[in-house]
Amino acid sequence: MMQNLMLSIVLTSFAMIFTSNMTRAAEKLQQQVPFFDDGVMVRVPVNAFGKTLYFSLDSGFTVSAIDAGYKQYLGEQVTTYFAGSPLGTDKTLPAFHCPDMSISGKSLNFDKIICLDLQMLRFISGQQCDGILGMDFFATNIVSINFDKNVLTLNYAVPDNVKNTFVAIPLKQSAQCYTLDVLVNQDKRLTLMVDTGDNSSISLNSEAWQEVFGNDDTNVIVTTVADAANQVAQSKIGVIRRLAIGNLNYTNLHATFILNPTNPSHIGLGFFRRHNVTFDFENRRIYLEPGQTFSTPDKEDMSGLHLIRQREMTIVYSIDKNSPAYDQGIKAKDIVVLVNGQNTSSMTMRAIRRVLKFNDGDKITMQVRRGENVLNFAFALKRAI
Repeated sequence: MMQNLMLSIVLTSFAMIFTSNMTRAAEKLQQQVPFFDDGVMVRVPVNAFGKTLYFSLDSGFTVSAIDAGYKQYLGEQVTTYFAGSPLGTDKTLPAFHCPDMSISGKSLNFDKIICLDLQMLRFISGQQCDGILGMDFFATNIVSINFDKNVLTLNYAVPDNVKNTFVAIPLKQSAQCYTLDVLVNQDKRLTLMVDTGDNSSISLNSEAWQEVFGNDDTNVIVTTVADAANQVAQSKIGVIRRLAIGNLNYTNLHATFILNPTNPSHIGLGFFRRHNVTFDFENRRIYLEPGQTFSTPDKEDMSGLHLIRQREMTIVYSIDKNSPAYDQGIKAKDIVVLVNGQNTSSMTMRAIRRVLKFNDGDKITMQVRRGENVLNFAFALKRAI
């Protein structure tokens, strides 16, 4: 009896030690880094060329990319890559052997990397953006993004807590992209491509837009959109009243119209921000856990201003007609100096945009520089959708 008890204690102790060692080993196979969400894209620090660069996460890009400013370090071009755009401005881009790049010590080991000018992303976000981590990154890593803590984790396997508590959403693979099925307004089934580079919650091509909205423009507004290839165009946004994925339900998600008729419809970053999410593309699963902003309604700009940041200047790139700012006389190319008395040079672009879409009816004061003149304006925000 005593021998059996001693054997049981030994085996229990061994099991505890083994489990503890396995846990520590698993932790060593995880890489964690902070990420930076500027309201336009999610960027992670990448080590390359002996320095820290910042790459956006974009599962809609098949191949990872680096900014044209680093082309001199890439050697000879090895091939070309055709890049489709939601704006209908498809391009053929040069591709190179990938330089040594790593995240938190883990080598990325891409076969090739494409090169393109990411200037417009930097102008819109107001932040450093040196490259894009595309589907070749997501397909070879199990990526967990905790939007509540702004932490990205590269896992050796899907964590048990994720498997046990998150909602598992099956994916379908189509060529080099992955899609999931959603139910819209309780009676329309759509297939959407997973695209973390799309800042909208949902983006619909012409066929899906017609199915969801038909010819009803009651809850549709015109807006300005841009892509990673420095293209800017006029599009529109509509409201999806109800959407369901698995047993998760959403209300009043905003959908952007995709101008390129050959592009698939997307489910984008605006949607994923509502969750803590694990992407396991190899096993065709996404795991979703409602996060702190799960029920936060989608909001669009209520001023009519489309702003960019060049050097330290905040500039009106374009302005919507009949919007509050337009009606008060603010014009494209005006340089915004103050917003509600605060110098814009001390504000991030995300902070400025939050002010301009906070609450319907909020009073805004704005000082702009137009040539040699300094002008002061005041207007009330007005919800357009």
